[in-house]
Amino acid sequence: MAVIKGIAGIILIIACVAIYHNTNSFETKGRIIYIVVGMILMYFVTSVLCYINLKGVEIKNEQALHDILSVVKMIFTPLNAMVMLSLIGNTLGKAKDQVIDTDKAGKRLLILAIVFIIILIFETNYIGHFIKGLLA
Repeated sequence: MAVIKGIAGIILIIACVAIYHNTNSFETKGRIIYIVVGMILMYFVTSVLCYINLKGVEIKNEQALHDILSVVKMIFTPLNAMVMLSLIGNTLGKAKDQVIDTDKAGKRLLILAIVFIIILIFETNYIGHFIKGLLA
């Protein structure tokens, strides 16, 4: 488990650096707030995906379930954040700097939301198979 936590920590650091880099038009305090709030939201989304997949699963070992859910959350939270928060931050920064107009930024954010929903659908399926495979 220590190795998995180490890998998850590395992924988290990479995600934070990527998000920080893609929000370069914001001041440092705003970047940090954006990263923290974004990570909390991504953790919440990942937790919801995990609990959706627990419906109808027979739990024989509560500790094994806790460990599996911890691993899934530790891995998928920073991955989701790296992809979505970087792109959203980049788009917001370009709109703030007037590199793109607000209409184009709005369309880009809408497309990102649609893509994120599609990713979550596939991710839900993947997480479900992962949890059920390890608990079986």
